[in-house]
Amino acid sequence: MCCGDQSAGLRIYCHPRYFEGLPNRLYRNRGDGTFEDVSAQSGIAKHVGKGMSVAFADYDHDGDVDAFVSNDTVPNFVFLNQRNGGFREIGALSGVAFDNFGNARGAMGIDAAYYRNDDKLGIAIGNFANEMTALYVAQNAPTNFLDASITEGIGPASRLLLKFSVFFFDYDLDGWLDLLSVNGHLEEEIHKIQVSQQYRQPAQLFWNAGGTARGGFLVAPPEKCGADIFQPIVGRGSAYADIDGDGDLDVVLAQVNGAPLLLRNDQKLGHHWLRLKLVGSQCNRDAIGAWVKVRLGNQTISRQVMPTRGYLSQSELPITIGLGDAQRADAITVIWPGGAEEKVEAMRVDGLTTVVQPR
Repeated sequence: MCCGDQSAGLRIYCHPRYFEGLPNRLYRNRGDGTFEDVSAQSGIAKHVGKGMSVAFADYDHDGDVDAFVSNDTVPNFVFLNQRNGGFREIGALSGVAFDNFGNARGAMGIDAAYYRNDDKLGIAIGNFANEMTALYVAQNAPTNFLDASITEGIGPASRLLLKFSVFFFDYDLDGWLDLLSVNGHLEEEIHKIQVSQQYRQPAQLFWNAGGTARGGFLVAPPEKCGADIFQPIVGRGSAYADIDGDGDLDVVLAQVNGAPLLLRNDQKLGHHWLRLKLVGSQCNRDAIGAWVKVRLGNQTISRQVMPTRGYLSQSELPITIGLGDAQRADAITVIWPGGAEEKVEAMRVDGLTTVVQPR
């Protein structure tokens, strides 16, 4: 089969409709260095999709980890953990399987976070060219979502580009999670048949204005954060980490036919920050799945230890929380996997604190 625009003499990738989907897989860690395939008995395998990325979070607020799978041109999945080894899929019921018109989109990278500093989880998904980035936000019930991409200021600005990796991170340490989208087309000669498109595309950085009266997100321009992050690339994966140890989060962007870009964050706003490395003793040693909750005035900042973010990428495990102009946090709580809570009393501001789970 040959796909392409015959009038332009171009061969291009075939649309995903021409490819069959595959069942998802789940492997259970036996704890002895081996894994077992539990896809069938967990109920995961009976759902056939075209998965691109997965985001883990507690979507129904019952204390265990659920999974969101972004699918390319078919409905997205939400797998709720049933606490008996099984999962129940509720993507369509929760409102995240389709766009607001009932259409499946070309969903790529994904991330989930409490970017409003409240109890409403947000899920960002980078979609295909000429489709807006999705920003699903929980409503009156934790598993009822509405796509707020337009009202939150992300939708129209993101529509044209082909989005691959997206993740939330607080790049200016003001305590509000911002959103980075890494972009790039599939077709090297796409401009010959779509004049609005280019193979190499700039990233987009959305600044979270939740700490202002305006709210929502604003597109961060080069004069606010430098031009390097916006150089056009064929972007795919991305990750963040405090590479140089100065407290703010640096970024790595992966591209097709090019070396990865390491972007050092040199913001000089003078904002304070907390940095926690969690070590599990009763749970997994990296404390993956744990939550850190920081009370700062009348708001609560929530961050999850979860490296899986974006598209085919893994970010660092330590948690960085911006305090803005505040000199200290009012309270810090770690919720370990399994539900045990621990108050952290001795916390270093503008430095790293290691918290070991009590035995």
